[in-house]
Amino acid sequence: MTHLLTQNAKMKKSGGDTYSIWNFGIPAFQSKDGLKTCPMAGVCAKGCYAQAGAYTWTPTIKAYEWRLAQTQLPGFTELMSKDILRRQHTAERKGLTLVIRIHDSGDFYSGTYTQNWLHIMEQHPNVIFYAYTKMVAMFRHIRKTRPDLPDNFRLIFSEGGRQDRMIRATERHSRVFDTEEALIDAGYDDASNDDTVAFLSDSGKIGLVYHGVESRRWETGSKAS
Repeated sequence: MTHLLTQNAKMKKSGGDTYSIWNFGIPAFQSKDGLKTCPMAGVCAKGCYAQAGAYTWTPTIKAYEWRLAQTQLPGFTELMSKDILRRQHTAERKGLTLVIRIHDSGDFYSGTYTQNWLHIMEQHPNVIFYAYTKMVAMFRHIRKTRPDLPDNFRLIFSEGGRQDRMIRATERHSRVFDTEEALIDAGYDDASNDDTVAFLSDSGKIGLVYHGVESRRWETGSKAS
């Protein structure tokens, strides 16, 4: 049975004795029907980790396509809320805080879809949500109508897209590096193996060592400014 929320290996080992981290993902870059699920993808698309390895297996592809289809249903927010409550009850019985990463694959592909997620966050104030996104302009627009995003949401602008120049150095953002040494030298917090860094980092400078297709290796070409 396919579930809305899942846990990959990194999620399972990142939470420790404090957090129960779960993930929601949709197809990377575009769906089988041609829907652009990462509309602002840039250089990242050529070596995207979510288009290699287990992500290319038929059962995985079908599961991610199924989750995308659920996001387009009128009752998506209710379906997601039910799954969140189930995971939250289990986490709380173990003395853990539930954390949800939105998109290990894919992005906020439309305004309506994004608003649905913001509504879900508001319905679950005791759950931490976080997401890497390249939809910088869209979130700029959202903040004009609602300056304060939900308090339990950690938004991370992800470099490597077509709107990198809009990212300010003072904003929580992520950057891809070729090596761990380069990441540390640049003063970034390493989230390569521990996803809690993404939502707990005080500096807001999230570093990731490249782990996509080796033959298509890339680094973030521009600095946030």
